[in-house]
Amino acid sequence: MAFSFRQVVFGVLLALLVERLVRFTFVYGFFSSIYTHYPGTCRMLPGIVHGSEDIVVTSTGLAFISSGVLQMQEQSPSIAGRIFLFDFSHPDEDPEEVTVEGGGIHDNGWIPVGMDVWESGPKDKPTFTLYVVNRKEGDVGIEVFDFMRRDKKPILKHKRKITHQNIWRPNDLVLVGEDRFYVTNDGYFPKPVDNLELILGLKVGSVAYYDAGEARIMKTGIGLANGINLSRDKKLLYVSAATERKIYVYKFNADGSFTEVQVIALATMPDNIDVDKDDGSLWVGCHPSIYAVFNRAGFGQVLKINFDSALNYTIIEVFADDTGMIQGSSIACRHGDAIIIGTVIAKAAYCELLTN
Repeated sequence: MAFSFRQVVFGVLLALLVERLVRFTFVYGFFSSIYTHYPGTCRMLPGIVHGSEDIVVTSTGLAFISSGVLQMQEQSPSIAGRIFLFDFSHPDEDPEEVTVEGGGIHDNGWIPVGMDVWESGPKDKPTFTLYVVNRKEGDVGIEVFDFMRRDKKPILKHKRKITHQNIWRPNDLVLVGEDRFYVTNDGYFPKPVDNLELILGLKVGSVAYYDAGEARIMKTGIGLANGINLSRDKKLLYVSAATERKIYVYKFNADGSFTEVQVIALATMPDNIDVDKDDGSLWVGCHPSIYAVFNRAGFGQVLKINFDSALNYTIIEVFADDTGMIQGSSIACRHGDAIIIGTVIAKAAYCELLTN
């Protein structure tokens, strides 16, 4: 039986569509399940209700928490971009909102997402400069703040805004110096075409390097480039490819480019990455089911990834929750014998580490 050219083309397109739909169902975890277990006693952190998407912890144990990314899905005057501060030295105290001054943020609003902090000055009394991704439509860029206290209240005073044509859909950044950083673009196309990137699994994310007012695209072809971080010795770069369910490990070359040296395959979607200050392991907030997250019944999952000298890795599931306590775990940061777990659209949690 002979097939016409039109029938062949239709069959190929139908097969590709079925493959994409099957992949979409798998990647987004429509039928995923996990089993609840905690590393120790956990408690929710009050006051943070519209997400705690990223967390960065200083050497002194201060944790900056970004909130309000839910604005990207829901337009509501009740949802506002905020930064909260939690002190690991006083774990029984609740987070407090940080007052943001300058940059037009108070009047115009913003959507803070990924962050990193630059420390300078003496080690016993460092100063902190916070770099925050702003994803507010029409105002996308990197906001830079000086952190201070006034009458014991935490303040972020706006210093400047960094924009560049090669930083078009920033998600997260990692500093390599003052005003020098790597940043992920999680996709390429604007709304609403960006939804096709997710449905079709397009690898159009990228990594850019910013220095001295210029940003160069260093890597392309990443599926939903998300969290990014550096190894403790600054020789390796870690990048989450969320829709690929992978973390790429790159080494730096003499010319500033980087080469892939390891791919960490996961059975879940990695979000932000925190590098342990003591042993260099990775703490990764993950999404077993992104479908469940957006239906407000999301799972929570935290993985710890250890490396040996040859970059062989082992993965430990430190935390998992299917009770709804954690809805879409986007980040986990350790300081001392505790971790904070952040979420895309809901509350954050503080957990003691009785096991590691």
